[in-house]
Amino acid sequence: MIKDYELMMMYTPKLSNEEADAANEAILTQLREAGAEIIKTDPWGKRILAYPINKLQEAYYYVNYLKMDSLAVKDFKQQFNINEKIMRHMFVARDEK
Repeated sequence: MIKDYELMMMYTPKLSNEEADAANEAILTQLREAGAEIIKTDPWGKRILAYPINKLQEAYYYVNYLKMDSLAVKDFKQQFNINEKIMRHMFVARDEK
């Protein structure tokens, strides 16, 4: 089933701004190849974290809005968990109102 998703990505601050943009674009390319439709991307830039993650105080934030098959989400979560550039990620199914 195709659903609307909001995908929040947090990338390590060890990357430069350009490298973080490229990392997010690589993720979007993977999603497109899996059949996802990217609606828009909202880059929030480098932000201070509410609490340290792996002794890091900052992260690059990106919010990606997309439509994709709900069965593919689990596979992407597994891929994101092993990507060293990604500190945290979260898929949120958006309500259709």
